Amino acid sequence: MDLDRLKEILDWMERSSVAELQISDGDFEVHLKKAEGAVGAPPIAAVVPERPAGHEVVSTSFGVIHLRPAPDSPPFVTLGQTVVVGQSLCTIEAMKVFSPIEAERAGKIAAILIEDGAEVGAGHALFRIE
Repeated sequence: MDLDRLKEILDWMERSSVAELQISDGDFEVHLKKAEGAVGAPPIAAVVPERPAGHEVVSTSFGVIHLRPAPDSPPFVTLGQTVVVGQSLCTIEAMKVFSPIEAERAGKIAAILIEDGAEVGAGHALFRIE
């Protein structure tokens, strides 16, 4: 969600009788609540959760994600596993070409943000490394 859209929502909420509003849009979440006892156009308190700590590994192109080197093989990585720079995390298949996605930094796999076989676009978050 962009900041202009958030400002529109805040302006609308100031003018409306709605006392509380929660919005989820992809990885963006916001909880808005009007202050109690306010006179006139009540101020709004916005609580925006912090983004999780760590480094997100993103897709470099459009394609289908493969979390295993072959259907009967174990996954490239598992949740909680320690990885090193350059280690393969998954592959992206586009037009029968398999391109590896590698760890850009060492750390622990804190989150696997995609499912095996999912279609992704460039910039789609795949993993989070702490």
